[in-house]
Formats: sequence, C-alpha cells, structure tokens
Amino acid sequence: MKNIIYTDGAVLPLGDGSIRIRQIKNRDGKHIRVYRRQDENGENHLCLVSGITDNPEAYRTASVGWLREYARAVLSEKVRFYGSLMGVSVNRIAIKEQKTRWGSCSGKGNLNFNWKLALMPQRIQDYVVVHELAHRKQMNHSAAFWKEVQAVLPDYGERRQWLREHGGEYMCY
Repeated sequence: MKNIIYTDGAVLPLGDGSIRIRQIKNRDGKHIRVYRRQDENGENHLCLVSGITDNPEAYRTASVGWLREYARAVLSEKVRFYGSLMGVSVNRIAIKEQKTRWGSCSGKGNLNFNWKLALMPQRIQDYVVVHELAHRKQMNHSAAFWKEVQAVLPDYGERRQWLREHGGEYMCY
C-alpha cells in the first residue's frame, strides 16, 4: 500500500496544501533525482527523475528522503520560533519515521519528530512542536505541563483532539 502512494500523479498532503508526485523518465537506471517545483497554476510537484523501472520501493525511499529534509526545515524553524517565545533551548533535532509517536523530548534537550508531521496541517505541526518544547520545562504531563502548552496555544485541546482523531490517517505514508 505505501508504495502505491508514491506513484506518478499521486497527491500527498503537505502542510496546509498538497504536492503531486511526478515521475519523469530519463536514462539513469541507478539514481533518482528529486526536486520540488511549482507549475504555472501554483500546484506543487515532487519530481522524481530516473530511468529505474519496476522498483516502487526506490521511489518511496527517494520521496521520503525529500519529505524528511522538508520536515527538518519546517519543524526546525518552528522550534526556533516557539523555543524563543517559550524561553527554552534545545540540543538537537532529529527527524525519524516512528510508528506510534509524533514527537519526543529527552532529558538532554534532544527533540525527535516524525517526518510525517510535515504532511499535517500547520496548526497541528505547531501543537506537536509546542508540546515537545513544553517538556523542556516540565518532563511530564502534569497540570503545570499543560499550562505551559496552553500559554502558547490556548486552543491546544482542539489541536490535540484533531491529532487523536486524524493522526492515524497519516501513517499510511
């Protein structure tokens, strides 16, 4: 199922928009070059240029590689913004493919985020980032922790509920 998503013409959510997969054939049967472009109508395309055939996993790997780097850029910027707002710092940011978590925070200040967050609406990305940054002040889910989250996102409950209800829909990617 996962490989079907990365076929030519497939449309993936990307933040508050979407991106269409475009497989462009060339003679290179060993590599896949990946880049993003916007067409004259403003539609985003994730272009996968290669001569590789009959290897859908290679196209998924190439697509996910680009999406991970995109997630790193987007989420790192959000960490900088909200970290400054909340008065917290972080040590390191890692982008992973986790099966059940959207983010985590270690006692050393390392943040881990699931790359699939980049596919979700911006407001949900913001919630997960703020949630993990709040752990820099409270390494638990106590009332004090939720007050830290609420101070930045007064509607965090709605965002949290959305993630509970819709997060599973993003695991297929």
